[in-house]
Amino acid sequence: MTRQTLLCLLFFPLLLWSNTLEDLRNKYPEVVADSELCKNLIQNLSDKKDLSAIEQAYLGAIQTIWANHTKSPISKWKTFQRGKDNLEAAVKASPNNIEIRMLRYSVQSNCPKFLNYYDKMDADRGYIVENRAQIKSPALLKIYHDLLKSS
Repeated sequence: MTRQTLLCLLFFPLLLWSNTLEDLRNKYPEVVADSELCKNLIQNLSDKKDLSAIEQAYLGAIQTIWANHTKSPISKWKTFQRGKDNLEAAVKASPNNIEIRMLRYSVQSNCPKFLNYYDKMDADRGYIVENRAQIKSPALLKIYHDLLKSS
């Protein structure tokens, strides 16, 4: 086997999974319907060292969505709580980050009320609308429009 072939085989999986922020933004809306993608994103983010606040927020949001894909009520609850904790830690680390606030708003506006995780919805929505001009990413703009259209 040639050296080039060996290098391609070793690094090809990394090329398939480049966990950039823009990738997360593009894939986030898909995790509700795609349990395999949801699981893979959680695994890849969990394996990453030193997550940024935004990455931690995506991890948390995706974990809360993963609760929909699990069967056991106990697993659903634990997964949702882990996601909620990650989201809240991200907000605490970067409270003025519109993307993190959008992720929390998307979770709070879509999770069942009995989970009692909706206390920041109004504040987050107001912050998001007021600071919409901060959004530069096309993928994030799409999330913004879909999120506010549905609420």
